[in-house]
Amino acid sequence: MCGSDDSFEDFVADSQMPTSSVRRTRETEESEVACSQRPDAAHDTMVEDLDDDVKPVRDEVDDVIKILVATDIHCGYGENKPNIHMDAVNTFEEVLQIATEQKVDMVLLGGDLYHENNPSRECQHRVTQLLRKYCLNENPISLEFLSDASVNFNQSVFDHVNYYDQNLNVGLPIFTIHGNHDDLSGKGLTALDLLHEAGLVNLFGKHESIQEFLISPILLRKGETRLALYGLGSQRDDRLVRAFKDENITFLRPNAGAEDWFNLFVLHQNRPRRAMHRSTGNYLPESLIPQFFDLLVWGHEHECKPDPQYVAASEAVGDGFYILQPGSTVATSLTPEEALQKNVFLIKIKGRKFASKPIPLQTVRPMICDELLLDKIPPGCRPATKLDRPRNRDGRYIDEMAIEAKLNEMIARAKAKRGPRQPELPLIRLKVIYDGEWLNITPANAKRIGLRYENTVANAVDMVTIKKNISSEARARRQRGQQNNELADELGHVSAANLQTMINDYFTHQPLDDQMTVLKPFGIGKALDQYSEIEEGGTAASANRNFDNCLLAQIGVVRNTLKKMPLPPIESLSDMESFRDLIEKDLFELKKADCERPVTAPEGEEDDDDERQFYMPQRPQRFDEQEEEDDDEPMNSDDEPVSTSTAKPTRGRGRGSRGGATRGTRGKTARAAPTRAQVESDDDGFVVLDDSNSPPPPPRATRGRGRAKATTTTRKRDMSFF
Repeated sequence: MCGSDDSFEDFVADSQMPTSSVRRTRETEESEVACSQRPDAAHDTMVEDLDDDVKPVRDEVDDVIKILVATDIHCGYGENKPNIHMDAVNTFEEVLQIATEQKVDMVLLGGDLYHENNPSRECQHRVTQLLRKYCLNENPISLEFLSDASVNFNQSVFDHVNYYDQNLNVGLPIFTIHGNHDDLSGKGLTALDLLHEAGLVNLFGKHESIQEFLISPILLRKGETRLALYGLGSQRDDRLVRAFKDENITFLRPNAGAEDWFNLFVLHQNRPRRAMHRSTGNYLPESLIPQFFDLLVWGHEHECKPDPQYVAASEAVGDGFYILQPGSTVATSLTPEEALQKNVFLIKIKGRKFASKPIPLQTVRPMICDELLLDKIPPGCRPATKLDRPRNRDGRYIDEMAIEAKLNEMIARAKAKRGPRQPELPLIRLKVIYDGEWLNITPANAKRIGLRYENTVANAVDMVTIKKNISSEARARRQRGQQNNELADELGHVSAANLQTMINDYFTHQPLDDQMTVLKPFGIGKALDQYSEIEEGGTAASANRNFDNCLLAQIGVVRNTLKKMPLPPIESLSDMESFRDLIEKDLFELKKADCERPVTAPEGEEDDDDERQFYMPQRPQRFDEQEEEDDDEPMNSDDEPVSTSTAKPTRGRGRGSRGGATRGTRGKTARAAPTRAQVESDDDGFVVLDDSNSPPPPPRATRGRGRAKATTTTRKRDMSFF
């Protein structure tokens, strides 16, 4: 322990020193147990029950900190759906009731109090009512707040915890982080900021900077027990993993008596690995988390795990930590994981020991998930043709009879286990799988079957889902195709569909000198992704054009940014003139190289990948033609382009050959005949070439309604960067 109270208060004034996120190294002795096993009682921080300890003497301060832990409340979920619109709010009230009955010192929420970042007015009204009803009272609070509140709650103008506010009567403190559903909006605010400013909750773990994370703990004390509470609001998993690996995340710790503090870390991230071809494929590995923590409260995962799981360190036995995954308090998806018992957890901390106890929630709507496999057709019921569906003797469909029998059995199970405080209508999800002899049979209508149970279940519309198993041959072909599309890298096999993420990760991890500045990795991946359309019926010509458009769009962004940048100071006029001459010379060389490129392909040959059939330099213009000039003119001293005369667009009724039509002037003769390759301008401003011969130009005397032919104004590619 830290000694006397005076010495403890002295080091709390400057109580925090930086600790790198890299795990502390510690030499392993030969007598120690293998680190993969749970440590023995001498090293373990978890006990079965702290109530077995000696009770404190009367008038002596209790040393046990009692915390009620819950995550993923999702108030507002299903508020526009019948039957379930009040489920999340009712369960949140039960959580607050349990906290009051257990007389806890604080409530700790692991994110996603709201289901949306911008909850409805009705949802905010109900949540505010509950917080005021259960949190504002005369109950005494035994937790001493020792850290700097202006650092812990740096997003607020109030530099103190809510139960230290003389204008508020807080009897139940709530500490919470934000999740991905109540994440930051465009102006850096969440729905929880309003509750924090109103003094109803204490929002911590909010970080606006994504480049570097500095996590300062909330220091709490009750008797001789000291708690360091760390929090980190929801972040993108790949960004957070990069911060851990690059050591850009720092945890502050007390600079004296650090080993006397119980370290609790609450976060809201993906925990298991998911499919790599999906955006949810990223996750936070447990091995990246520093080992000085005693307990982690892991939010975002809705599956409730009733027992804390021990994660051993690789250095020494007893230097690991426990992970508590409370799960959600309401089911937001119809999956078997959500159908498990919903709990909140009562955590008791004394010194460096803690005990965890799950408390089942009584107001959660009952839910049953099951599967039904249809693979064999009963004898005597086989249809005459493939278009017919098997029927019974009384004319009922065989598959619908099996589905309804299974649904009735599931509903009976839900009613049998329903508690007195649970809603009456259960949630049912039946997954029907057609396989074997049923593969060629038209499946039943799931929605029509569900509507028959509209007054029996809470989710009649989406109660039944239909799935057909693919044949063994099709399954083998799909597996072979997946193997061919997989690319091997340092992380293993990654799907080719994740091309943009792969390119972005590659360039992001490169040294600063090798990273791209003008073209961004995301834009490169997006441009290359255009070629995937070829397999879906697109053409190589379209892919080439889309690829070039993506790159030109990035260049345009850089050009606009450079135009907004102030010019560097120039000491003499000669330097300015030399700089301008250099730019004009470079532009001239680019134009010259572009004009010297051949514009026609040999007859009978056409290459879809040759960009010459999409771009053609503008032909030399006569002074009297008054055609539209390009944007590559040199700038004057005011950064304005030199003015040129532009002819008004004209329209005509002329017709050309198919695929190479040109427009003529109405009432005027054409100025010039097109070249051997017919010219056409597409919507992107590029010139499309066609090898078909154009009709001869009409005589100059053609007037009135004569169908004169004329070429449209051509444009070169814009090669200027300024």
